[in-house]
Amino acid sequence: MQNIFREFIFILFYRLRLVILVFLGVSLVSVFLAVTLPPVYRSEAKFSLTVPQTFDPLQQETTFDYRNRVRRYLQEQRELITSNRVLARVVEELYPGRLTQAAMSRRIEEIRGNLDVIPPGGESFDVSSVFIVEYVSGDPLQAAKTAKAIAENYILVYREMGQAKTGFSHSFFVEQTEKLYGELMAKDKFLREFETKHALALLEIMNLREGQANIEVGPNTLLTQFQRTYHDLQTELAGLQVSINALEREVNQAGIPAVLPEMEVTGRAITVFKNKVAQLQLQLNEMKPQFHENFEPIKQVEQELRLSVESLRKEMRRTLTAQKITAENIKAKISQLENVIGDLREKVQYIAREKATYESLKQEFNIAKENYTRAQAQMEQARMAQSLNQDKQFLTLIDQPRVPVAPYKPNRLLIILGGLLAGIFLGIAAALTVDHFDHRMKSIYEIERHLNLPVLGSMPSI
Repeated sequence: MQNIFREFIFILFYRLRLVILVFLGVSLVSVFLAVTLPPVYRSEAKFSLTVPQTFDPLQQETTFDYRNRVRRYLQEQRELITSNRVLARVVEELYPGRLTQAAMSRRIEEIRGNLDVIPPGGESFDVSSVFIVEYVSGDPLQAAKTAKAIAENYILVYREMGQAKTGFSHSFFVEQTEKLYGELMAKDKFLREFETKHALALLEIMNLREGQANIEVGPNTLLTQFQRTYHDLQTELAGLQVSINALEREVNQAGIPAVLPEMEVTGRAITVFKNKVAQLQLQLNEMKPQFHENFEPIKQVEQELRLSVESLRKEMRRTLTAQKITAENIKAKISQLENVIGDLREKVQYIAREKATYESLKQEFNIAKENYTRAQAQMEQARMAQSLNQDKQFLTLIDQPRVPVAPYKPNRLLIILGGLLAGIFLGIAAALTVDHFDHRMKSIYEIERHLNLPVLGSMPSI
């Protein structure tokens, strides 16, 4: 390590002339550049932007990611400032007169190349809502004038765009409100015409509503009552038909007919004959064991029994005829009820269809009314947003562009210091590089190392 350092010092002293020449050359170049480089002046305008919580329904955002909204909004402002819409106005203001399209494009690109929109020093668009519009030029007056024109025209364009958006929104909701009002009036007229045309059906609809008491009897209630009566008559007819079949069987068979229990009523002829027949049978059963068959009283009792049975059978036939007539009447009532029930069912179905139509019309009317009310509220919000001054609400010019007193570049002292340091390092590098490619032995240490011989003495270089 000591030998390397010693060799390094030796090389520097040995190549000192080369080091000095390189150092002087680089230093002179840096001084020349520091003196001859033209000055560049910078003028800037500082803006503060608040992300708007606008009243305009078309521009409202539901996102809660405020940081990304700020970043996106500031990026939009950067694109707006460097857009042709703003820069074309700046060119027309700075260079009055008729310019060709090519000259206009050239001027716009020239201004855009010297223009930048940046956050304040040490900050970023993620944490700051302040941004700086800066313009650089070799002329301080031109830099300030251009920066001022850019700031003013940017504010004008921002205002125009805000008014255009709110104006479009207001016009849109005015048109939407008028359209929805027309639809609302049409549905209201149709609903009123339906109510007038189907007034009777609407009264029945009131009776069809569940849980609502009404004095009048509606078709649905009548249908329920008639159906109940219809089922009762069906049950009665079925029972009567069983009784008629039993009577026919008893009347047509030989012997004493059996009387059904439901036909026995106190004081009725059939009950009287049945009881008389039963008494004569008992009497005959008591006399037969005691007397001969030809005994006259027995014959009289048998004769009276035959007459009573015949009378009982006749009475049962009359009862059978009466029951058949009753059954025919019940059948007629059932047939009539079937017709009435069919008509009531059709009426109930018709009223149910009318009810569904009426409810649908009411629902459509209510939906149209809600849409119209919401559109009215949105139109009022758009009108309020249009009446507000958007740029003064959300965009604030903090610092006006000023004429720069001193150029911000080049930094002449820094260039000279950098040249001096670069000259030193380049001189050392040149000396080491030249020595690396010079294979001559220049010191007694190299002689001892390469020839392996002791050095007795040396003569200085003259």
